Amino acid sequence: MASKPIMLSPRPASVADLIGIDAGELETAFVCEEWRAELATGLVHLGPETAALHDLSGTRCGIMDLIQFYEPADWQKVLLALEEASTVSTTFSFATAIRPGPGLYRPVFCFGRSDLEGVAGGVLFGTFAIARLCLETASGRHGMVN
Repeated sequence: MASKPIMLSPRPASVADLIGIDAGELETAFVCEEWRAELATGLVHLGPETAALHDLSGTRCGIMDLIQFYEPADWQKVLLALEEASTVSTTFSFATAIRPGPGLYRPVFCFGRSDLEGVAGGVLFGTFAIARLCLETASGRHGMVN
């Protein structure tokens, strides 16, 4: 898994750099919200926009609820990144896509770190950067939808 040094709450410029876009375009192109997961309970706490983009009814969920709409080929890499972060304090990142419908995808970037010494059981902290617009890939056609 790609590990890059990040702070607890990466500055927008750092998130933009990790994604590979201009910092001025970040807020226009992506919803960026912090999240945390308590390892003792297995609960993930998301921001309201991130929860809505993951098609979740609330801001608390389990890991499998969170990744159910991700590209199935990416499930293993996402779970491995989170599993590694839950066993040793480290930084982590992953990229995937939410599939809101046939031929559509919404890029998702996640950057985080784990703290296994602070809270009982440990905590994962991170930032999601989720594209505001869906992209279309049906029949070799590529473009933005919305």
